[in-house]
Amino acid sequence: MTDQFIPIGVAIALTAIVLWKIFYNNFDMVINYAEKRREKDDISLIIKRNDEPTISINPHTVLPLASTMKIIIAIVFARQVSDNIIDENAWIPKEELLKFYMEGTDGGAHKQWVRANSDKDQYTLKEIAIGMIAYSSNANTEFLMNYLGLEAINLLPASLHMKSHTPIFPIVSSLYIPSYIETKEKVTDKNDLLKRLEGMSREEYIDCSLEIHEHLAANEQRGYMNEVKLDVEFQKIWSDRLPAASAQDYLTLMQVINRRGTFDDKMQRCIEEILGYALYIHPANRKWIEHGGMKGGSTLFVFTHASYTTDKEGNQTEVVFLANNLNVLNSRKLQRNFNSFLLHLLTNKEFRKKISS
Repeated sequence: MTDQFIPIGVAIALTAIVLWKIFYNNFDMVINYAEKRREKDDISLIIKRNDEPTISINPHTVLPLASTMKIIIAIVFARQVSDNIIDENAWIPKEELLKFYMEGTDGGAHKQWVRANSDKDQYTLKEIAIGMIAYSSNANTEFLMNYLGLEAINLLPASLHMKSHTPIFPIVSSLYIPSYIETKEKVTDKNDLLKRLEGMSREEYIDCSLEIHEHLAANEQRGYMNEVKLDVEFQKIWSDRLPAASAQDYLTLMQVINRRGTFDDKMQRCIEEILGYALYIHPANRKWIEHGGMKGGSTLFVFTHASYTTDKEGNQTEVVFLANNLNVLNSRKLQRNFNSFLLHLLTNKEFRKKISS
């Protein structure tokens, strides 16, 4: 075998073509990845169209949801608006949100939302909820957890028969748990700290996050807040302990919203305004989608998505995708190609036939 030499300019061009195909023109990779890992316990994909299953891979496997769990908070928000418990037009000073903002941990989501809203001094509750869903602001999410009440939030999944859902707890606060334990228990060795975190029960882990959340809500500056441990090992523990559920649970939830038959009109309208904001901000989508909404999420290791759509012809489609234990390449490929996959699924009859065969 002889070595082949490729001039550097050609090599760069060839690499660019390969990366373009991998990252921008490979809508098949989503279904291929799910099929490839079907036997693993770290992938789920369910698609239904007009109540008929298109594909179902590991529907009952419980996996971390990342930001997709924010759908639950949006529904509780809408319920409290409908029940006149909260006023969606109430103004909240931006300082109340900044209590829960952690620089460099949300991919710039909160700052993007702030820029989109002209960096105002105060925001309505509705704007904050839209920021949580459309921009995935973690600061807005944790503020709403505090404002709506975690008890009310955690009652919702059971009321909708989402039997696999694990407790929802403050996800910003939980980022501080490693430094909280290190400071409180004077753990000086990184490996010892990792073992301590890995050995924590779910109850202890959530209790820690709740205590930290109370400190943040009260705007208390504690010593452990001087550092957020973002080493990969700590991020993996944080990611694995995020609220989790099965794809089947979220598929059922998407159907409930899409069918418009469970919630009262005011609540349904509020849910659709929040979950559908990112869809309807694009005029092209309004031409063929009657109503719809979605939320996705990701960490270094997780990619998730849940959506519902009803097109102008009355076709109803629900999609839930949950993936864990991703490497950097697969995570990036999913993020780059998922929208293309979803668009083909919703608009291309031949593609639907292909993946359901």
